[in-house]
This record gives sequence, structure tokens and C-alpha cells, in this order.
Amino acid sequence: MLKKLVNSISYQQTKINMLTGVSIALLLGLTACEKKQSANPSVIAVDTSHQPVSDNTVRVAVLTIDSVDSVKQRYQPLLNYLSEVINRPFSLIPVTQESQFIEVAQGNLHFTTNNPLAAVQIRRLYDTKFLLTHSRPQVGTKFGGLIIVRSDSNIYKLKDLRGKKAACVAFQTAAAGCTFQIYHLLKNGIDPFLDFSSFVENKSQDKIVLDVVNGKIDVGFIRTGQLEKMLNQGLLENLEQLRILESAKDEFFYTHTTELYPEWPIAAVKGTDPQLVAALTDALLNIPANHPALAAAKIEKFLPAEDYGSLDKLIERLRLKSWDANRDPFRNSENRQQGVGSRE
Repeated sequence: MLKKLVNSISYQQTKINMLTGVSIALLLGLTACEKKQSANPSVIAVDTSHQPVSDNTVRVAVLTIDSVDSVKQRYQPLLNYLSEVINRPFSLIPVTQESQFIEVAQGNLHFTTNNPLAAVQIRRLYDTKFLLTHSRPQVGTKFGGLIIVRSDSNIYKLKDLRGKKAACVAFQTAAAGCTFQIYHLLKNGIDPFLDFSSFVENKSQDKIVLDVVNGKIDVGFIRTGQLEKMLNQGLLENLEQLRILESAKDEFFYTHTTELYPEWPIAAVKGTDPQLVAALTDALLNIPANHPALAAAKIEKFLPAEDYGSLDKLIERLRLKSWDANRDPFRNSENRQQGVGSRE
């Protein structure tokens, strides 16, 4: 099974190419070419517009899910609150799935908050420290994944999924939109990459659900709360159109297939001033329950960090990015690219 898994899930890492041994004359001659190469779509574009800030600015990265504007609308009020309480300027740094690793590696940040899969991968690679976990209305600090089919399909059990057409958000980076379900199926003896007739990525969970409803695919992977959100938005007529496979028997607010995992953490980047870490932790643990910043971020409160060990197991089993980090003898050494010195 492990060999199948290695063949079916590619381990991707960002590689940074460096030019060495080039003469000054040659560099001058290639200036025009370099401008053209910057448009290469294979090169990860890192947003550097946030670089010119004062040394006193606290830099907080937030993973962009929908758009940069959406991130700012949700999290800027929270950073404004922190700035008032701690009496230091806070800068919100929207990051992508790729750039969040680069920003941490280069020592450009003090804190991060992102989906728990990426957060644990970054912790494994760069020794960030988890401080708090988001607690959301109705569901608290947990979320999970669903495997959905049409209610009139002949798929009733996980074993019935063999030979079916399926879609998820992203094989490598989507937590409850893909990897939770892959891990769950593998533990039940099903490899979606080998046992499905087709298995594709679709960045929109809305479209995944609608493709199942309309019979374009047989199976969809989505996160808890997705169906209810679409129902409230009028994108679904009713939930009776769909069936959730082998739903877990628990008291969680939403029906789900996979086990539950901890929500987004807030982490301190290695080298951040301990007094600043303590101040931020205290400020968020004691934010008033009716503070408008919580409503804007769709967060009920912050709680001390949950145990994220279940994500470590998932990463290692699926051999996702950072899966072998604990085997790297240079993981905590200066040989790994990290920021130098304390970020106060």
C-alpha cells in the first residue's frame, strides 16, 4: 500500500534557482531577458508590497482562501484590536499556499494563521510554535471532511466507491476538501488514485457539490459546513439531493465522514520575542466576547492550542510536503534557510 501511495501522490516542493559564477558584463547583457523571465508562470510570485514597514511593526501572515480583499475584511479588525491592546503597529500579510513557506523561511514574519495542514507542515520545517486555535460558532475548535454522492445513487458504502468518478479541491494542499478524505479512504483499504475511474482537482467546493447533484461526477470531497452554506446562499434547493457516506456517529454539529481535526492555529515564528508572543496570546485569549473583530473573522473565541498530532500522522502517511522533516539532520541548524536573529 505504501508503495502505491508513493506512486500516486507526488511530493512537491518549491525550488529556488540561483545564478552563480556569472560575470558583471554578462549580467548587464541579460537585463532585458530577466524582465521577460519574470513573467514565467512557473515562478512563484511572492507579494513583496508589504516589505517597507518600520522595525516596530508586527507582521502577521494570513492564508488567502478566497481573495486578498476577503482576508483583509475578515482579519484587519483583529489586527487593529491587537495594535490597540499591545500598543504596536500590526501589518496583515496575505499569503498563498506557496508564499507562506517562503515568508517563514526568510524570516519575514512574527506570526501566522493558516489552515492546519499547512500550519503543521511549516511547524515541521521551521519550528513555529502553536499558541492558539480558532474556535468557531457552533463547531468549536474542530472540523472535518465529507464524502458526498447523489441521494439516488447506488453508492452506499465506502467499498462502493471503486470505479467511480470523483473530485476534490487540491491533492496536496486542501485539508477538509481533499486530504482528510484521502487519508480516511486509505485507512479503509481504498486508494482513490488507483481505485477510482477518475479523480480530479476542482478548486471550487461549490462546483464539486453541483457536479455531484447534476451527475457530472459520482463522488465529491468537501468540508463540514459547505452544504449548509450553499443552502443558505440558495445554491442548493435542499439537502435531500445528496447523501453523506458512512457518517460518523458523534455529537458534532455537522454530519461528517472523516475524523475531526483541529481548526486553524495561530503560530509564532521561531525567534519572535517571547514578550511579544505572551502579549499577543493574552490579548486574544481575553478579547471581549462581543468584540466586532471576532464577528468579522467568523470566530467565536480563541482557545489554547489543540493537539495537532493527528495532522502529523496524516502528513507522514500521505508523504505530503515536510513528511520527512523529522529525519532531516539539518532541520534545526543554520544550514536550513531561516531568518537570522530575534524578531522583536
